[in-house]
Amino acid sequence: MKFRHYSIATMALVSVFPLATPLQACCDDFWSCVGAVASGGLTCALESLINSINSLIQNVGRLVSTLGQQAADVVNLAKAELNGAAGDLRNLAGQAEGDFNAAVQLAQSVVNEGSRPQVMAPHVVTGAMAPVGGAGARAGVAGVQPPGVRPAAATPKPVAAGTAATGSMARIDLPAEPQEVQDALRRAKEAIDALRPDVTQPINQVRQFATQAEQQAASAASSAANIAQTALLAPLQTLGNMLTDLVNHPERIFDPSRIVDDAITQITTQAITTMTQVHDAVMSQAKATLDQAQRPIQDALDRAAVAKKIADAMQKVQRAKTKSSCDALNALIPRQRLDVRAFTLHVAGAAPAPGIMALNLNQHKTMAMAPFNRTAASRLTAKTVGTQMGAKLKGPWQEFKRIQATAPKVDPAAKPRVDAEISRRFAGKSGAEAEAERRALLNEARTRFAKDPALLRKVEAMLDGDPVIKGHLGGPRGLAAREQ
Repeated sequence: MKFRHYSIATMALVSVFPLATPLQACCDDFWSCVGAVASGGLTCALESLINSINSLIQNVGRLVSTLGQQAADVVNLAKAELNGAAGDLRNLAGQAEGDFNAAVQLAQSVVNEGSRPQVMAPHVVTGAMAPVGGAGARAGVAGVQPPGVRPAAATPKPVAAGTAATGSMARIDLPAEPQEVQDALRRAKEAIDALRPDVTQPINQVRQFATQAEQQAASAASSAANIAQTALLAPLQTLGNMLTDLVNHPERIFDPSRIVDDAITQITTQAITTMTQVHDAVMSQAKATLDQAQRPIQDALDRAAVAKKIADAMQKVQRAKTKSSCDALNALIPRQRLDVRAFTLHVAGAAPAPGIMALNLNQHKTMAMAPFNRTAASRLTAKTVGTQMGAKLKGPWQEFKRIQATAPKVDPAAKPRVDAEISRRFAGKSGAEAEAERRALLNEARTRFAKDPALLRKVEAMLDGDPVIKGHLGGPRGLAAREQ
């Protein structure tokens, strides 16, 4: 490895540099090991420091070259999640529309069925029976049979759950009058039909907001990516130039470290902020539009569910044709006129008829919020992209600062490697040959360390004082003296 010409003055500035692997990075040939031994490991410390800066320079260059693509990735992420949220809202609108239409169809079929002539029979609850063979029991059952119904048709039938018996006699669920059934069904059907504009309007609003938001996101995307170029390109290039200058002038490598530290801190913070700004530039106006759909989609879901509850209660009336089922349906439809929100809350809160599921509007809030959670999650992802960009700068710079934290040391293997190479070069040489080899070593040292006089003086002193070289220069007597 070609030895780097770092001055002793520079090495004095970095005298506190640590080395996780002190010499392996720079003591890989004779002269680099000579420099390491002569400087007490400072050359290798400086080598490690330069390597960390070079790594940082490479990362800066990659960030500069990929900045546009990373910004484009954030733009595409924002568009995809905005479009996904818009699609989710359309699906919810379609669900509300389908539920309402199904309720309308069920209500119409119930009304059609109710208009046909029906033969009704009383319904007697189970659980408490009249005294067997008692005349009163027979009279009670026979007394509610419509004319023309044979006794066999009066066999007691189970009634809906929740009906209780009192005393020892069964409580009879009296049949409703045909006109009462038709009136209840008519009022319920009219209530459902009256809901149509209050379901259709919010559904149309949701679809309109979804389309408008998608268009706004697409329009903003074309310019959003430029935010990153404007905010980050120049600072990154400035940082790259600053780091390159440190590599080219290692004597400055310690003094401006705080300046570089501040620049990297500023850029890493700016990267997070900028990528969030890129995301928001695409999303903010579109999301504001999409947010307007939150109330309409919940209204549509609520009102479609209310229509379904009414239609189910109508079906219950049509099947049972009892006074209790009519009363339950009539309780859903208030006699006084209410606005649509009050009507929705009334129907949702009304005690359901037996067999009709209760209506919980809170679940629609959760359903309506789900699309908007996607946009919040994508903003966090954009912030993560900025964090990852910052990490590519901060990681190598933290390594640079780590190297500054502990004093350097020479690898114990360095001195033996230098001694072994000197022994090899001087082996078997006469005094004249040894002198020529010594001069060749000093000349090469003066060439290699010409830019660092202080280090050169240390290398010259080390070579002149080497016992192997001195032993060979003394001829046979010097060599014998050394061996003794």
